[in-house]
Amino acid sequence: MQGINSIKQKDFMKRIYFILIIIAAVSFNSCIKNDPVIWEGSVVELDAAIWNANAAGLPFPILTRVPAANRALSTACPDSTLRRYPQTIRIRVNLVGAQSGKDISVSYEIFNSPITTVAFPATIAANAGAGCPTAQTPAASAATLTVSDAVAGTHFTALSGTTVIPANSSFGYIDIPILNPGPTAGAARFIGIRLKDNENVKVSVNYREAGFVIDQR
Repeated sequence: MQGINSIKQKDFMKRIYFILIIIAAVSFNSCIKNDPVIWEGSVVELDAAIWNANAAGLPFPILTRVPAANRALSTACPDSTLRRYPQTIRIRVNLVGAQSGKDISVSYEIFNSPITTVAFPATIAANAGAGCPTAQTPAASAATLTVSDAVAGTHFTALSGTTVIPANSSFGYIDIPILNPGPTAGAARFIGIRLKDNENVKVSVNYREAGFVIDQR
């Protein structure tokens, strides 16, 4: 009987020892400081791609109105439609991350239209109030237009494929000067802008593209 009690006592001590080991391990882990994970990289993205909803079935938006920085486009004035008359489409490029002490060169390319038609909105018919432009002349009604690719030198001035985010800044711009080749009934022209990785900076995969459709009527 004494031998049995001795065995039981030894088993009991082993269990107590095992429990103490577990408690010590948990206490040790709870004392370890978990340093926060800090991301120190930078990427660039198209501002228009962030604020505007993607076109149906596509991973990027297609805009028929003059791009606006830091907000979604609205059908209300002053977001005028994109038309063939001479103007400059200015597209903002955002640097996400710490600013650099030197200029950052950002690469981009033109891509072709993924659509063949577009429901184009009507132009502004009249001055809608303070801060709104006067009517675009001549005005154009809403219509479904046939879409084809814009041609550099005909519909817009050829682009360099690079822009610069200045030192100590978070923004750069891609300017697209629009040319007027004359009217084409029922037609629209597409310009797609896609940011590209280079040795200076990486691109945000989700917000690297946007399309712009110009009314050629």
